[in-house]
Amino acid sequence: MSAISSRLQHERKRANEAFQSVTDAKNKSFAEEYKSLVRKTPMRIKSSGLSATLAFMFSKKGKNEHDLLYSQLADWLRKLHLLRGHSEQNELVHEVIMLENAEYRVVTGEALAFVAWLRRFADGMIKKKEHGGA
Repeated sequence: MSAISSRLQHERKRANEAFQSVTDAKNKSFAEEYKSLVRKTPMRIKSSGLSATLAFMFSKKGKNEHDLLYSQLADWLRKLHLLRGHSEQNELVHEVIMLENAEYRVVTGEALAFVAWLRRFADGMIKKKEHGGA
């Protein structure tokens, strides 16, 4: 398989995973908050780094949209075997902090690409709820 076709196949897998992730999120009571978080996450990663972004989400444990996005990122990165622990017992943020610089850059790039797909699908699939008024 050529490098281009391999890259395209990986991109399709990433898109499919993101589609499934947003499909899971779209009917939740916190779907709008999830969409907002997904929209902010790429800039947060670019400005503060992946470790700080994950630490922020980790600090918000118990807030549904943060928990969901954090677990979706963890699941995707583990499926790709990009993390050393490869275990659900290990905390994603800790695994990322422990990476070597080159590995950290690869994981950051993959996280950004995955979140870009999440954002595209969230924009198209999660609509603002109509709030009734007088």
